[in-house]
Amino acid sequence: MIDLDFEDLSDEEINELLIYAESDENIESRYEVACQIIANMIKELKVSPFSNSEMVDMTICKMLIDGYIEVEKKPLIFH
Repeated sequence: MIDLDFEDLSDEEINELLIYAESDENIESRYEVACQIIANMIKELKVSPFSNSEMVDMTICKMLIDGYIEVEKKPLIFH
């Protein structure tokens, strides 16, 4: 598991993260990641009742910026 410690981020990294989080250009990737994370959490039944939605979004942004995760673009198929 990736350890993302937001307390160790430099001011430059925080600014980059905030700019990335405010962008609408990456919103599709962020929500695709969020859906996958939620699906995995439900599968593992490790859902925390005290999770912070902003922190989840910031974590997704950080993972995308740092290249820990990559979203493969494929045609969307709804079931």
